[in-house]
Amino acid sequence: MSIKSISGLILAGGEGRRMSGQDKGLICLAGKPLVEYAIDCLAPLVDDLAISCNRNQGLYARYQLPCISDLDVHTESGFSGPMAGLLAGLKQAKHDWLLVLPCDTPLMTQAIMAQLITGITESDEIKNTQAIVFFHNGLQPLHGLYHKSMLPIFERCLAENKNALHRLLRSHEGVTALTVDCLEHSFNNANDADELTIIEQLLLN
Repeated sequence: MSIKSISGLILAGGEGRRMSGQDKGLICLAGKPLVEYAIDCLAPLVDDLAISCNRNQGLYARYQLPCISDLDVHTESGFSGPMAGLLAGLKQAKHDWLLVLPCDTPLMTQAIMAQLITGITESDEIKNTQAIVFFHNGLQPLHGLYHKSMLPIFERCLAENKNALHRLLRSHEGVTALTVDCLEHSFNNANDADELTIIEQLLLN
């Protein structure tokens, strides 16, 4: 499988509750917005790339990438979680496979994400595989490669208000968990100000 047959999606549509409601993709780390780390990581691996963002689309538009919202699939809070972002991303993707990366793991690298592409290419059960996600201290469903055949599954789950992505992927037989070869801190998540400080120290060392 080549990059010419893969679309990409950066997930930046969350509420940022532990960041006092800030839009995490636009928070700066070492003088650079988090979303830019994700763009730099994912863009070389895909044919087309979009950003899932539910606010500040004018600011994200400066990256000259399609900005898509999942607010048409909403809960009372206005945010339906990453499953809604995946659904919106799969709907607009040019290709059957969608490589997904969240905006808040800036230590993630292109080489690590490429393991997902290698994993699906080398899989003996590719015809039956609908998604391949990393396994690192548990499933990492926001670092994954999803096929468009997951669309009706996500639609049904969201219609039934079952938007727990981990629960779905653990029970769905079309999902492959790939044990990742990476540094221990590669999946460090900028969930709050303290974790952001730790990541910045790792980044600069």
